[in-house]
Amino acid sequence: MPKPFRILLAEDDEAFLEVIAALLEQDGRFAVAGRAHNGKEAVSLAARVKPDAVVMDIEMPVLDGVAATRALRERWPGLPVVAVSGHDYEERVLEMRQAGALDYVRKARLATELPRVLAAVLSGTAQSRGDGAADPRGRA
Repeated sequence: MPKPFRILLAEDDEAFLEVIAALLEQDGRFAVAGRAHNGKEAVSLAARVKPDAVVMDIEMPVLDGVAATRALRERWPGLPVVAVSGHDYEERVLEMRQAGALDYVRKARLATELPRVLAAVLSGTAQSRGDGAADPRGRA
């Protein structure tokens, strides 16, 4: 069995962070490499845990997901970031994509979408469909 992909989770809601972690750990293709509660912590933690990908909440304290994604992609251009949010604000999703996020998944659809999206992003087989599927054009 191949080694699981190491995923850094950035989410300010502790209960929801646990839900995401459990979802990914149950999948078997992913291992949670770290948990951050704000964007600043995510950038700092990424340097230590060297994840294969980051799942980034858009709205967080200290440093939001947009600024944190921009900082991650500047330092590690090839690091895939998948944005998550409980809201479907088109302008924030666009900001995340412009910052370097490869995809966006609504929290209400995480159980069905996040493992598939992460696998596609990490395997390089993602294709933009405009419905939450990854956009490989964002990759450096």
